[in-house]
Amino acid sequence: MKSQNQAHLKEEQVIWAVIDEKELTGEDQQHLLECKLCKRKVEQLKAELQEIGETAMVSVPPLTKNITLPPEEVPQASYKSRWLPSFGAAAMAGLVLFVYFLGMETTMSPRFIALQSPDTPMEDEYLMEEIFEMVENPLSDALYQITGDNGGFDEDFLEFIVPDIQEDFQSNNFIEGGIKQC
Repeated sequence: MKSQNQAHLKEEQVIWAVIDEKELTGEDQQHLLECKLCKRKVEQLKAELQEIGETAMVSVPPLTKNITLPPEEVPQASYKSRWLPSFGAAAMAGLVLFVYFLGMETTMSPRFIALQSPDTPMEDEYLMEEIFEMVENPLSDALYQITGDNGGFDEDFLEFIVPDIQEDFQSNNFIEGGIKQC
């Protein structure tokens, strides 16, 4: 009587019962054992599938020829392909040695020059002077001629922008250099 009160298995659950009953939940398995209607649906679907399989076996002619795969062809190694991996390894080793010795040449030469040359301090002073000139006048002379600027400001211009004496015209007190006079 419980099986009649419960809802019957859905179509998807019936298909799962045909495929594998163990995939159903415990309640569905119990319902399938108790409900004759659902059990009949599962048996009917199994019978239909069996009939389709038998019809397919009858309608397809039997296989008369044995199928064999052709033998695997072994690729023949040519003379060139035998030395190719070793040539690649030799080329890589040569490249590594070239880079190594190139790096040694550039790192070793400044040390030897610094140890052998007594003129190094003079060269450093000239270099510092060049850097100072580049900081003071970053543009080339041709660009300064185009802009009409000589690269610096004269004293009159700076005095106009930032005067030395600041006057307070709103009061009678004059402030010179940031110091208030009494």
